[in-house]
Amino acid sequence: MEEQKVDKICNVMLLCNEWKSSKGGLSTFNREFAVNLAKTSSDSIKVYCYVSQSDELDREDARQHGVNLITAQSVPGSPDPLDRLKLPPPELPSPDIVIGHGRKFGTPAFCIVRAAKCKWVHFVHVYCEDLGKFKLAESGAVDTIEEHEKKHKDEIDLCKAADAVVAVGSRLQQKYSRCLPNIKVEMITPGILEKFCCETTQLNKGAKKFHVFMFGRASFEDLTLKGYDIVADAIGSLGRKFELTFVGSSTGEHRNIEEWFIGNTRIKRNQLTIRSYCNKQDELRMMFREADLVTLPSRTEGFGLVALEAISAGLPVLVSDESGIADALEKVEGGHSVIVESDDAGKWAQRIQQLAGQTPEERENNAKLLRENYGKTYSWSTECEKLKIMIQNLVEGLHIACNADGMYNLHNLRFGPYTVLSEISLSAYISS
Repeated sequence: MEEQKVDKICNVMLLCNEWKSSKGGLSTFNREFAVNLAKTSSDSIKVYCYVSQSDELDREDARQHGVNLITAQSVPGSPDPLDRLKLPPPELPSPDIVIGHGRKFGTPAFCIVRAAKCKWVHFVHVYCEDLGKFKLAESGAVDTIEEHEKKHKDEIDLCKAADAVVAVGSRLQQKYSRCLPNIKVEMITPGILEKFCCETTQLNKGAKKFHVFMFGRASFEDLTLKGYDIVADAIGSLGRKFELTFVGSSTGEHRNIEEWFIGNTRIKRNQLTIRSYCNKQDELRMMFREADLVTLPSRTEGFGLVALEAISAGLPVLVSDESGIADALEKVEGGHSVIVESDDAGKWAQRIQQLAGQTPEERENNAKLLRENYGKTYSWSTECEKLKIMIQNLVEGLHIACNADGMYNLHNLRFGPYTVLSEISLSAYISS
């Protein structure tokens, strides 16, 4: 049996809420992945991003990066933006590959695959059972462990239904490989985010205060999960020279977030600044220039893109050993030096104080060296090349042909990762 090679351009469509990053890490990853896949695979892959909302600035930015942005049409009777993504767009009714992210975009991806008879790559970004251990519930009637067990089962169902599963980082790859013994879970580790790179850093020379920043999206249930209390406790124990800026409050919640920090940690009001969640990259880059250190103290974190944004900007970072980016940094020369292997505030205080004892020049040089070494270990071109090969293999699986008194074309048959077909069984299937 001969396999027919696919030499046409492959149409790959990624699903997401938006092109910009007002929704946080998943949007950032989707955009960066789309841009770099288009850059490294333009000879064989045409990249589309199907979003529920966009404006002309988004569409122009996507065009400049070789990505075709398609905005979904509204669905009568439904205010849910995700419902808009459940049908193939008229601009691309028959994509070859659909890429969905997690539970949120897995279901729309499944719907498009059923309609378009194409292949489906499912990306996983979090491990829900880990989240359930630390998330708090605003209502005592909600059992967050049970709730996240259900979410975990939903994620596993999506993985089993997809044609390929890709984990962001080795930490998630290992966890999902245990849950999916009959599926090879692929992996992609994000490379340096070029938009944040800047050769000239504004050193805070002669500053009397040491400014530590945390970035996130503060909802009540995430405050402990993200370890915000750990760093706040550490700063509170170090005294007035150290200040913490938390960037992540929703509108109208600044005072409530401040009260949570003051009521649950040792930090003093005059050491703490609360800012709104930042959804503009230019604004985020400016805030990076204010920081002496960016911390990611999460008690569990699928990857931790905000730390990679800071590394890309050439900023000193400290990250929890329970984050996916810590696993990635273990393979980077000098990477272990920025990992804190404890959720004890005292250990974090020690590490923060050590960095404060360095000169601004020392901190900058070490941060830029880490960025350089990270880029040598993980490059978008290498990571996207792996995905390109996987995508091409999936597409070729759509074009299996066998000559027996004529051509039998199996285009549009889907074989999920649980299907095992030998040449003999496949020949029998074709003949039947």
